[in-house]
Amino acid sequence: SDLSPRLIARYRDLRNRHTAGALDLSDEDLLRNLGCVAEEEGRLMPTNAGVLLFCEDPYRFLRQNEITCAQFKGTDVLRTIDRRDLRGSLPELVVEVEQFLYRHIRIGHEVIGFEGVDYWEYPREALREALINAVIHRDYSIAGGRIRIFMFDDRIEFYSPGDLLPGVTVEKMQRLESQSKLRNPVIVEVFRDLGGFIEKPALSEANVMGTGVQRMARAMEQHGLPPPRFEELGGEFRVMLVGPGERFMQAETLPQWLRGLNERQLKGLERLKSAGRVTNHEYQQLNSVSRYTAQRDLADLVSRQLIEQIGIKGPGVYYVLTNRLRG
Repeated sequence: SDLSPRLIARYRDLRNRHTAGALDLSDEDLLRNLGCVAEEEGRLMPTNAGVLLFCEDPYRFLRQNEITCAQFKGTDVLRTIDRRDLRGSLPELVVEVEQFLYRHIRIGHEVIGFEGVDYWEYPREALREALINAVIHRDYSIAGGRIRIFMFDDRIEFYSPGDLLPGVTVEKMQRLESQSKLRNPVIVEVFRDLGGFIEKPALSEANVMGTGVQRMARAMEQHGLPPPRFEELGGEFRVMLVGPGERFMQAETLPQWLRGLNERQLKGLERLKSAGRVTNHEYQQLNSVSRYTAQRDLADLVSRQLIEQIGIKGPGVYYVLTNRLRG
């Protein structure tokens, strides 16, 4: 058979985790019930959906089984930083594409109080919804068509082959109206069953019911970003996620007086803010460091005029925030 026992077993395992009731069917009956195999001239043959979902190398049979991911420098396609042409079963493709996206998305650093908090340039939920929508709703009958995902400094674009189905419009999507028509019901069912061979379900019930767009928009809004933009381009569909661009706060854009501080020092400043004072010994315990490391960190904070030392030497010495950080 052209279908992979490994992928079928993986499906059984994850479906049993995410769906009540064990699967007692044989592989043949299971695939038949899913619509992944069908009788053809007296032989049981994989359907296109079966090949895309359960074949180790669907590209051998369907050249449209490919996703191109590219990261560009700037806001146009003139300078490529990284590019991957990814192939494989659809569920495993989702994992590979996510890894590409997460590898290239910037991680910001925000200071809340004196604690450093890392956060993503884009909300991961919106990225996943855009990716899953492209995979399950594209037109796989277009020979040579491929999903393309382009990352720019200020946006990410998802291109999916095929026009929108009749009755599904860009205008309704921009208004976040639910539209539940399905182009690939077998693929949708398998992804809904187990999340596409991913430990955490990749496809929410909301997405299947046509409200994945709403989830995407909500995630972007909660992240302080504009809503997704949708566009038909004549034979393909584009989803654009606009990012923060130059507004994104990475480590080098932190306030001047916080640059270069290590996590121990930030934690020490937070303790000073709440407790009012800290000794060398307390700093050692707070950060699980030696007396020498604590002394070096504290001396650096004194030299930056963020804290001041009270006392000259001995166990009575302690540290407080300077006037600029009080209040």
